[in-house]
Amino acid sequence: MKVLLADDHSIVRTALKYVLSELAPELNVVEARNNNDILRALDENPDGFDLVMLDLRMPGMDGNGQAIAQVVERVDPTPVCVFTVSEDPDEMRAVLQAGVRAYIPKTTDDALIATILKLVLSGGSYVPPVLGGLEKGQEMANSASTTSASMATKDLFPDLTRRQREVLVLLAEGLSNQEIGERLDLNLSTVKSHVTAILRTLDVDNRTQAVLKFQNAMGK
Repeated sequence: MKVLLADDHSIVRTALKYVLSELAPELNVVEARNNNDILRALDENPDGFDLVMLDLRMPGMDGNGQAIAQVVERVDPTPVCVFTVSEDPDEMRAVLQAGVRAYIPKTTDDALIATILKLVLSGGSYVPPVLGGLEKGQEMANSASTTSASMATKDLFPDLTRRQREVLVLLAEGLSNQEIGERLDLNLSTVKSHVTAILRTLDVDNRTQAVLKFQNAMGK
């Protein structure tokens, strides 16, 4: 797998390369530190990339989606993911409207990052759950959250329902039952019922074992 990885902090690029290395046995990463480096890398690699990951807060990036839109258009149909410190909902919307397939805040757990990237590489997309509580982005975010959970885990856990797979993904994020209920708009008793069903179906004794089973299935 060939990836263009753009971030002006070397420690971030190193961390992302570690996550990416778990997704493909053979990984070729071309690194960039600013928008000029990105354009140069695209010129020097006419065969293209399998994935492009870039930071929103980087020299040459405007933060409003215009520079990113140019990258998206140039590499199409290669998926582009934004990995950034910004969790501003307006910036999220602008970037997603530019054609980015996943907006990943840097506060995201590394296990979930791997899951998101697998989803994107399989043709899916990811919208941060925070948009689900905002009126203008609610329908898009809820749909994306459902798609994320279903597409990433359906084949791995065929005996779980779509909602149970969503709950399992959120368990793996470390969310409590209360937080899962708020994320999926479910009451607490319903969440508990889903968790109980998950444990029974996966033949495990507790949620920690369920998460470990999920991570093993996802290649963690």
